[in-house]
Amino acid sequence: MADALQTQEAGGGEGATPVAPPQDPKPISTEAQDAKPVPIEPQPTLEQNEANKEPEQEQPKPAEEVKQEEVKPPAEPVVDQNGNDVAQNSTDAKETNWQQRESELLKKIEELEKFKNEKSEDGIKLELKVREEEIDLLKARVKNLETELQAALSKPSGKNHEMIENIKQQHEELLSKARGMIFDKTKMVKNQELQIEALTTQVQSLKDINQITKDLLEIRNSEIKAMEDRLAAMEARFKTEKERYGLVLQRAQTSSNINDDLKKEYETQLAIFKELRVKYEQRVQALVAENERLKASIAPADTSNSTAQ
Repeated sequence: MADALQTQEAGGGEGATPVAPPQDPKPISTEAQDAKPVPIEPQPTLEQNEANKEPEQEQPKPAEEVKQEEVKPPAEPVVDQNGNDVAQNSTDAKETNWQQRESELLKKIEELEKFKNEKSEDGIKLELKVREEEIDLLKARVKNLETELQAALSKPSGKNHEMIENIKQQHEELLSKARGMIFDKTKMVKNQELQIEALTTQVQSLKDINQITKDLLEIRNSEIKAMEDRLAAMEARFKTEKERYGLVLQRAQTSSNINDDLKKEYETQLAIFKELRVKYEQRVQALVAENERLKASIAPADTSNSTAQ
């Protein structure tokens, strides 16, 4: 029976089979002449049991670092020579790009949380299953030892004193081993709780980072919206100034045409005035010559009249 318990305890690792319930011991005859000492095999010590246990595989740690995607700086709006702005299409592309990056970041965070939760839950379940099997093995062994002890105590013969002492020693060793295992498992559970708390804190930190990223994206979108409004206002002002400049050019062209017409009219009037002036001078000269001629014709007549008197 002790050999069976040893084999069951040594195989209490991850692939241990469920422990069969211990069978009730056969009734032992209480007659003194038939009483024989029960052979007690040496039980394995704590060091041997620990050496027989297979080393547990370390659970792979989930990746805790999320690569940050490179964020390209936004391109400046391009304005052609005619003042037509093509920044509207680029801003739409930026908004869709930011939304895609935000959705990808959320998916990565959800996958990381799911991966960590699954790993921690699977590891804890497996550990609990192994510990339950070990506890069942220890309970079966304690029950067998108690049965042997009761059978030994039922015999009043003094020959079984050594056997009783051995059973007590084995029971004490088993009890100390159980206490040590309970201490180790309590420590392991505490470490698991600390690891779960650290993972929870990390998940909360990732959520905070996600919220901060959302806030930064909202601020970025508000800045882009403000820039779009400013750009629209500048386009409206540019269009107004362009229309005003066109009107000024049109008025200048009209004024230039009117000035050319006035200049032509002035030159025409000046030519007419010069022509009239020339004709007037010619007529004046003719009148002066006629006047001189008349004076000359009148002067001899006066002299003849004066002499006749």
